[in-house]
Amino acid sequence: MLLFGTIGTLSRYINMPSSIICMGRAAAGVVMILLILAVRKQSLDKAAIRRNIGWLALSSCCMCINWICQFEAFKYTTIATSTLCYYMQPIFYIILAAIILKEKITGKKFACILVAFFGMFMVSGVLQVGLHISELKGVIFAISGGFFYAVVVLINKYMKDISTVDTSIMQLAMVTIIMLPYSAMTGAFGAAQVSTVGIICLLVLGFIHTGFAYILYFDSVNKLSAQTVGILSYIDPVEAVLLSAFLLKESMTIYTVIGAVLILGATAVSELGNK
Repeated sequence: MLLFGTIGTLSRYINMPSSIICMGRAAAGVVMILLILAVRKQSLDKAAIRRNIGWLALSSCCMCINWICQFEAFKYTTIATSTLCYYMQPIFYIILAAIILKEKITGKKFACILVAFFGMFMVSGVLQVGLHISELKGVIFAISGGFFYAVVVLINKYMKDISTVDTSIMQLAMVTIIMLPYSAMTGAFGAAQVSTVGIICLLVLGFIHTGFAYILYFDSVNKLSAQTVGILSYIDPVEAVLLSAFLLKESMTIYTVIGAVLILGATAVSELGNK
């Protein structure tokens, strides 16, 4: 979770279009996971992949949108604001699950949805005087990224008898394939400002913050209770907010602080049960 929490900060040093960042991150992530599997003498379950290829393709398309929105948000607004709006994902999932999976929204979850949306309203900066249009674009990108992340999680529910590692490596591989022609058609390769620092940070983002972090996460969740995993997941947004304020020196208002408490508190209450 500490690695996931520094993705936004790391992206500040990669002066490339979002599609290039997504493609490089995904490609390096695939290589790292394959290397780890090779060292462990593990192989992919090809039969499981074939059974779920349709869902894998659909979720990969949504992941492309999710990642592009996330990195675009980092470009237009602060890491704290973009991360907190992006962290509306659990709330979006509750709403989508109620519509598509017909899961019941309890009174507690409905209250959490209202609180989280009010928190997002506070974080977005619309209450502040002089809100720049670029900041609003960042908020919209972050919210959109969180929504499509929820869609990816929902699609993953439909996959049968396939491991999380196999799912992730196929999604990363498909993201790489999709982003290559997309980047070419949108002129992203010509717009990329290549620098040594940017390339190093992109490789770190792919190999360490994606490939290695995914494996570390999957190994961990198999040994921990869902409650523990849920609690530890809040290290990610809290760390991102602190780095935004103290390392990057990005401005943080009282509205951001209140919004952070409301969003993270609401999602925690909705996900972690009654204890």
